[in-house]
Amino acid sequence: DATPANPMTDEQRIARAVAVATSEIAVKLCAAAERRTGRPRLIPLAGVLAAYIFHATGEPHTMTTSAVCRSIKKLKPKQRAALGIPKRMQIRYKRMHSGWRAIKRAVEHGVLVDHDHDLDADSATGEVLPCPEGCPFEQVGLDELTTMLIQASLPPEFERPPAVAIDGTDIESHTRPHKKRIDAEGRAFWSADRDARWGHRTATDRRPTEHFLGYEAHLATYAPRVGSEPIPQVAAGLAIRPGIRDRARACLNIVDALPRFEDILLDRGYTTAKGSQLAGPLRDREITVTMDLHKTQRVVRPGPEVGTLWVDGSLYSSALPETHRTLEAPTAGMSPAEKSRRRETFDAREPYRFVPHAKRDTTRGTQRFRGPAVDGRPFKVRCPNTPASMRMPHTLPTTTCVPGNPCGCGRTVTVHDSELERDRQHHPWQSTRWALSFNRRTLVEGLIGANRYQRLSVNRGFFRQAGLVATAMLMAVTLIGHNLVSLHAWHTRRGRPEPWQVHLGEPIDDRPLDKATRTRGRGRHRSD
Repeated sequence: DATPANPMTDEQRIARAVAVATSEIAVKLCAAAERRTGRPRLIPLAGVLAAYIFHATGEPHTMTTSAVCRSIKKLKPKQRAALGIPKRMQIRYKRMHSGWRAIKRAVEHGVLVDHDHDLDADSATGEVLPCPEGCPFEQVGLDELTTMLIQASLPPEFERPPAVAIDGTDIESHTRPHKKRIDAEGRAFWSADRDARWGHRTATDRRPTEHFLGYEAHLATYAPRVGSEPIPQVAAGLAIRPGIRDRARACLNIVDALPRFEDILLDRGYTTAKGSQLAGPLRDREITVTMDLHKTQRVVRPGPEVGTLWVDGSLYSSALPETHRTLEAPTAGMSPAEKSRRRETFDAREPYRFVPHAKRDTTRGTQRFRGPAVDGRPFKVRCPNTPASMRMPHTLPTTTCVPGNPCGCGRTVTVHDSELERDRQHHPWQSTRWALSFNRRTLVEGLIGANRYQRLSVNRGFFRQAGLVATAMLMAVTLIGHNLVSLHAWHTRRGRPEPWQVHLGEPIDDRPLDKATRTRGRGRHRSD
C-alpha cells in the first residue's frame, strides 16, 4: 500500500461518474425529481448527479455546489458532454444548485415511483385500500437510498465479502449553535440547521471529549474472511442520524439494504441496545454477530439449569474454575505478546464451554447446547459424573465435580432465544478466535480516518448545506467518490485489473507507476 498509484485521468473519472449516475437507483431518483411541467432543465439531473460524483473523485476540499462548478469549469466542452452536460452550456451556480435541490426534494418526498391510479380509502376505517395488481408504486427510505447509491459505486465484478463492519462518526453542522428555540410545530432546534441535534464524542489525539451539534454517520464496510487476502477499503452502506440516537435502527436499515451477507462486526456503541432491538432482529436475519462487550455485560450469571452459568455472554459448566471466571481483558496499550498471553487465559475456558448441539429451532425460538462431557460426543473434560469421560487421556482437564452432585458437564440444555440474547455471540469474548474475527472491525475505522483526516477532511465546513437529507446525500456522494478512487488505487498498486475497468471495457492502463519521493525540507537559519 506504500506504493503510490497513478491518479485516475479525467476520462476515467467521467466514465465512472456517469456509470453511477445512470445506475438503476440513480435513474429512478432522477426520474422522480424531474418535473412534468414547465420548460426542460438546461442541465439534466443525471448530469448534475454525475458532476457531483466527478467532483468527489478529485479529493475535494469542500463538497459544495460552488466547488462542483469550479471542477466542471476546468473540463473541456467534449468532456462536459460526456458527463451529460451540453457542450455550449455555461456552468452557473444557480443551474447546478437547482438540479441538486430537485434531487433533494425527491429524497425528502420518499417516493421513487408514484401510483398509476387514484387512491381509495375505506369509508368506515379511513384506511387506504391496497393497490391493484401491477401498480408500480415504489417507496424508499433515506437509509436505503444512500446505501443503494453507494452500492452502485461497486460494479458487479467486485466480489462482495461475507462480513460487514459498522461504526459511527460525528458530522458537525457548519451552522453556529444558539439558545434552544421552539418552532411553530413545537419542535426544539439549536441552530439554523433545524435537523441538527447535540451529540457526544470521545477524546482522540486531536481533540478532547466534548459535545457537538450535528449528526452521526453510520458507515458500513466489507471485511474479508479470517485469514484470507486483504481487500480494498470501500464503503458499503450509510445511515445518518441527528445527534447520537437510534443507532440500532440505523444499523438494521443498513443491513436490510445491503446484499446478503453472513457476519457483522460491531462495537459497544451498538451492542448495548436491548436484545429485542438489535440482537434478536440480527438473529432472525441469520447473521452471526462478533461484538465487543461493555463492562456491564462482563459478569457471571446463573445459567438456565442447575450446574450451568453465563460468563461474558457464553454458557459454561459450573465446573469452570473460579480463577477462570473473572479475567482482565487486554488493553490497547499492551504489546502483541502481552495481549496473546492474556488471551491464553480466556482460551483456557474453552474445555468447559457449552457448544450448539443442533440447528436453532425457528418454530419454538430455542437452541440446544451440549455440555463438555456429554456421552457419545468427543469429550472436552473428564468429569466424575460421566464415567465414560474418565476413561479419556489425562491430557484433558479433570473437573472438581463431586460424584452424585448435579453438574452441567454431561447435560444438554435448551436455551430460549430471549435469554441473555443481547450478550451472546458465536465466539467466546476475548478468545483468540474472537480476536481474529473482531480485529477486522478496524477496517471501518480506517475508512472513517481516510475520509476525515487522510484523503479528505470531512469535518466542520466540508458540508455547507443544512438539513438531514442534504447532509446524508452529500455524505453518500463523498463515499461514492472514495469507492471509485480506492478501487482504482488498490488494484493499480498490485497490478490487477480494476473492476470498473473490466465493467466499462476500458483499455489497460499501462502508465508506469509514480515513484515515491521525499521532499527535502527547507533548513532553518540560526540568527546571529
